[in-house]
Amino acid sequence: MQLPDHRPTKLDEFLESAAAVLEAQGWKVARRQTTLDAPWHLAARKSEKWRLVQIMLPATAPAKCLEARRLLGEMAQLPARLGSMEQWMAHVRPDGRVTFGPYTLNPQIWGSDNGAIERLGLILS
Repeated sequence: MQLPDHRPTKLDEFLESAAAVLEAQGWKVARRQTTLDAPWHLAARKSEKWRLVQIMLPATAPAKCLEARRLLGEMAQLPARLGSMEQWMAHVRPDGRVTFGPYTLNPQIWGSDNGAIERLGLILS
């Protein structure tokens, strides 16, 4: 009997994998956005630093990735002193494991807003 091969197909499944990677690196996921066209999907915090992660599903066209990266930068505008803005390209390996190829946006181009944390709703109570 052959067991079914479980390969992630929905954004939620990739978000779970990405959250596990962040948590393994010592980050605490504080916010999630589960719509595919959200500018960022995971906001993780470690001490006073934030990581905003946008997940791109496998086989996403390069032009779509570039447009999504632009949206992330324009919407987040997170300065380097507060953290990073990252686009993670999801890849499903032949064995079903998910890996991510990260691309970090340049904060000198996008990170100019001093009120980014408040504007993004990342203030924790």
